[in-house]
Formats: sequence, C-alpha cells, structure tokens
Amino acid sequence: MRNSCYTSSYRQPVSLVVEWVLIGGLAMQDKLHEIRVFENFQEELFETGHVIVTTEVVEKSLNYFGNAHGGYLFTLCDQVAGLVALSTGDYAVTLQSNINYLKAGHLSDQLKIEGLCVHNGKTTKLVEVLITNQEEKILTRATFTMYVTGSISE
Repeated sequence: MRNSCYTSSYRQPVSLVVEWVLIGGLAMQDKLHEIRVFENFQEELFETGHVIVTTEVVEKSLNYFGNAHGGYLFTLCDQVAGLVALSTGDYAVTLQSNINYLKAGHLSDQLKIEGLCVHNGKTTKLVEVLITNQEEKILTRATFTMYVTGSISE
C-alpha cells in the first residue's frame, strides 16, 4: 500500500510505503476487524449537564489482545460528551479531547459512561467523562472541550 503526504516544513511530497507485518504467521490485515459501538446501550440519566449511559462490551468491541479497543472506549466518551452538550440546550462538536486509559475492559463487562459539564459557556463547554466497569473501577477518564455550533431552540 502506497501513500503520499507533505512534510510541514518543505511541502515536498514524501512517499510512504506500508508493508503488512507478519504476526504469528498471520498478516496484519487478518487481525483488523470492524469495531462496534453502542450496539446495546441504555440511557440511565439525561438531565441538564449530566448524562449516564450503560453498555456491555461485545466481541466486536475488542482489540486483537482480547481487551476493549481504545478507539471503542474513546468513541463512547466522545458520544456521551456530545449528549452532555445537547442536554445543556446546544449543538456542539469536539474541539479538543484528552483521554487516559487506566484499566482494560473485557468481554461482557458492564460499562457505565458518565459525562458531566464542568463549564457551560456560550461558545465552548468543558465535559468530563468517566467509564467505570461493574466493579466501579475506572477504565478511562476523559476531558472534552466542545465547540458550540448552535442552540437547539433556534
């Protein structure tokens, strides 16, 4: 697979060559699969500035090590941050985000994704999101700066 990009300083095309790496006799593309998010979620709480959603980790949410995929966990956080913004009466998109992965999630874990608006500004919102498992252990802690694109009432 070939791709080209530009370096930031010279704006000259750079050719990148990506070779499939063999892992245990399998090509890397044999290890990649579709990641599923929100196949089985429940809305537990939806109030102004505070949203809680629960879901179960399914097989399509796992990485090739058998743990919940980091992209899956990030997407859960990002979606809940968007719902928190909606709960304040505004449409918003993610402007900046940061996530810390603290523990692994596993198949059949019951996850609680809780978002809280800690700054409800006119143009931006700051939302903190935690994912905990059924043992109330924190898997991820994320912070999202949301850019307000409009009011729901408009």
